[in-house]
Amino acid sequence: MGGTRRRWGGGLRAAAGLVLPVRCAGCGAPGEGWCPRCRHEARRPAGGLTVGAGVPPCWSATPLVGPVRRAVSAHKDGGRRDLHPVLVDLLAAALARALAEDPVLRAAVAAGGPVLVVPVPETRSAARRRGEDPVGRLAGAAVGRLDDPGVALVPVLRHTRRVADQSRLGRSERAANLAGALGVAGRGAERVVGAACVVVDDVVTTGATLGEAARALRAAGAAHVVAATVAATPGAPPGRPRLHEEGDPADGPGSAVGVVRVRSDG
Repeated sequence: MGGTRRRWGGGLRAAAGLVLPVRCAGCGAPGEGWCPRCRHEARRPAGGLTVGAGVPPCWSATPLVGPVRRAVSAHKDGGRRDLHPVLVDLLAAALARALAEDPVLRAAVAAGGPVLVVPVPETRSAARRRGEDPVGRLAGAAVGRLDDPGVALVPVLRHTRRVADQSRLGRSERAANLAGALGVAGRGAERVVGAACVVVDDVVTTGATLGEAARALRAAGAAHVVAATVAATPGAPPGRPRLHEEGDPADGPGSAVGVVRVRSDG
């Protein structure tokens, strides 16, 4: 009964946008769900950050600050499903860059794949509270934007034990909380063996979640693991990896380079 009530609550919040004046999720300006100013702000690329121990190289479309932070929160916990296309655009751009810039993924794409895109799973309590899997939905839509049949969504990560709420935990506490908490199971799990994988999440903060996801995939036989997210907290361990000694300027979301093309829905 409680789960039904929560799902109804999320649906009512989403439906309210049809009858109430729409406000920008980033700045609150009336008129549209994602205003031109916030759209421009979200095009700032995430900086080149140092990858922490145990954390896979990660491509993030934009910093998790200001309008982007509020939009991610509103989409995940505020019923703002109208923001789904906005966040899909950002995640697709980050994913496309990972596929084009990581040497192993680039070779796999050139050979026709497969490259497995693996979303970070919701905990059971979060899934009950939200009534859906927002990261899984974002990942599926982002893969759909990529013009490459060799890139496949394979949601095989599962929680193997209960974990505490991460929001109030520090870096070392998050790592301890998640250590050994994920495993590979379900339909398609056999495809992980020997595969190149991209772990996908909406945001990265300390990198603990991405690190545990990468550990679980490697334990299941994955040959290569990187990550892609919508946004990264400034100063987070992972970020846009430095693939060259001096690095090169980051392009904005939607400017994916190399062999991967991203379809735009406008």
